[in-house]
Amino acid sequence: MPAIFFLESSNNLGGQEYQILMQISELRKRSWQPYLFCRKNSKISQFATHSEISTIHLPLRNVLDIKSIFNILRFLIKINPIAVVLHSGHDANIGAISAKIYRLLFKKNLLIIRSRTYQPGIPNSFSYNNLFDITFTPSEYLREKLLKNKSIVPAKIHVLYPGLDFEQIQDSSKENLPVNLQAWINGKEGPFIVHGAMLRGEKGHLQFLQVFSQLLKKWPSLQYIIAGDGPEQQRLEYEVRQLKIDQNIFFAGIVNPIAPLLKVADIAILPSHHEPLGMFQIESQYLQVPTLASRVGGIPETMEHHKTGLLVEDRIGNWIDALDWALANPLKMRNYGNNGKEFVIEKFSIKKNIDYLIYFIENYNHSN
Repeated sequence: MPAIFFLESSNNLGGQEYQILMQISELRKRSWQPYLFCRKNSKISQFATHSEISTIHLPLRNVLDIKSIFNILRFLIKINPIAVVLHSGHDANIGAISAKIYRLLFKKNLLIIRSRTYQPGIPNSFSYNNLFDITFTPSEYLREKLLKNKSIVPAKIHVLYPGLDFEQIQDSSKENLPVNLQAWINGKEGPFIVHGAMLRGEKGHLQFLQVFSQLLKKWPSLQYIIAGDGPEQQRLEYEVRQLKIDQNIFFAGIVNPIAPLLKVADIAILPSHHEPLGMFQIESQYLQVPTLASRVGGIPETMEHHKTGLLVEDRIGNWIDALDWALANPLKMRNYGNNGKEFVIEKFSIKKNIDYLIYFIENYNHSN
């Protein structure tokens, strides 16, 4: 039973953290033994504990947290995994240092993998070339962004599209929604727009409130459900009150699984300003929900414009026009939704994701 370590220092729960949980679940089905290293009070820890995932709590305070480095090294010696998968800034450096020490001391072929889901600015080449054996990006867009630094070795950067457990999504779509959310939906006429994302600036919530307030002038029964939490929540709630659109908006918090909410959606949106790839719009397409998303970052790798959904330029006017058209053409949008299912199954299944991950681990040439 091969062992593999996953490290995640984030306290939040977004697409990256859900991806880790899905990868761990799929690896367990294949008789691997995954271990999750994370902070004790993090949201991923809560979900991992609920799922009975082998979880080890570490402080992961900073990039040179000696206590965390020592403890990871201790577990490397005890368990002897064949790979470590690193994610956020703190755990990536801490994990790489621990793994390098382990390899040096015990001459082990431990593969050090970095999963990089975002990159602000031009990257520094040292860590990509020296700390990690391989870095996976979730899109060709992000890979190209990293390689703008010509000092980074291209062979060390590969695309690993995220994987979704589509069977689980289908099963979970039959679950009940939280009582308060269902009651709010029952009291509204619709149509319903659903937006699932962490409440952070790059996810486009604030700009979309301006779009939504304009759409209400023509579509007064339109409703907007915001699923997720994060640091922008108070600011968004304030803006909703200022625009006087609070009767048409519901802050649902984290809805997990989100599939039951998507099943009641008339339209799913991802109006991000920056997005290395995005997961929400993949899930919505699988569930055949008419979907609109910003034409930014890696999102165009997940959709086909006017075939599986609509790609929208990241401007208020473009979003108003696109949603107005979508609302006026529900049959065409439904056809796009129907087309999206096979498209995402072919490209984004968790089986394909893990097949490639395992193939790479088992065939990596450690003499490189």
